[in-house]
Amino acid sequence: MALTGRCLCEGVKFELTEAPTMMGSCHCTRCQRGAGAGYNPAVVSSPDHFKINQGNELLRTYSEEGHSDRVFCSHCGSTVYGQAGDMIFIGAGMFAEDPGLRPQFHMMVAYRAPWDEIHDELPQFPEYPPMN
Repeated sequence: MALTGRCLCEGVKFELTEAPTMMGSCHCTRCQRGAGAGYNPAVVSSPDHFKINQGNELLRTYSEEGHSDRVFCSHCGSTVYGQAGDMIFIGAGMFAEDPGLRPQFHMMVAYRAPWDEIHDELPQFPEYPPMN
């Protein structure tokens, strides 16, 4: 099952060749600033299953020591994905299809905004959840 996605201007198009392994909501300050919201719901996948099909030349990377890289479209500014080691994080709103998962946890809740209240019973992790 391949899932396709694209940035806002549709200059960058990508696909996941395997179904994502999990989905969670990240409350870190970088996701808050990048998404302009309290958190960013994202799917998690392996870089081996992620492929850019169009617009590789538009991609730029923002790196900050100690944090995941954020890869974005230089034309429209959409964050296409984030990468930390052997994990790719893709915002759920980037997909053209239903990714087939629903949020399973909240991560980086130690950094959530004071006005960001969590009102569900999903597990909450101060940092990253176990990725096994």
